[in-house]
Amino acid sequence: MWSKLCNFLHDIAGVPSYKRYLEHLAKHHPNQEPLSEKEFHRQATDKKYGGGSIRRCC
Repeated sequence: MWSKLCNFLHDIAGVPSYKRYLEHLAKHHPNQEPLSEKEFHRQATDKKYGGGSIRRCC
């Protein structure tokens, strides 16, 4: 129950799922080597926040 709720809230907040990324990669791109979890989250953060190009909070 809590796991499903957490997944739902992460989806709403736009938090990417490394597990879903791995499942997608295995299904659609089986020959591609997956990113490490750290690199996956770094790329997701860069994509969401402009890769460090934002220099202010608002």
